[in-house]
Amino acid sequence: MKIFVATIIILVTFYIIKVDMFEGTIPLAFYPTEVCEETMDYIAVKPVPGDTLFSLFNMYPTNTTVSMEERKNDFYELNPHLVNQKVQDGELVFLPVYSSSEACKNER
Repeated sequence: MKIFVATIIILVTFYIIKVDMFEGTIPLAFYPTEVCEETMDYIAVKPVPGDTLFSLFNMYPTNTTVSMEERKNDFYELNPHLVNQKVQDGELVFLPVYSSSEACKNER
């Protein structure tokens, strides 16, 4: 009976070790996780009277965590003609829209 119990304990121990090696924390230590890449796209918008850059950002929020400074820099990268002037009413401007890969969505 002692041999039977010892065999069961050894088999359960080996099973736990196998699961940990293939699905647990050990693979995370040796294999790098997928790199989280966020890509920037843009949408075209025509502002109405009274719209500012920040009101446009509030109307079209982003799902990813991007600072307002980064969004503003990307906006001016897409619209270099607006660096030294206000957003004109009815003028077509491009707003940055951010999307992240599936790996980023799983991390959050």
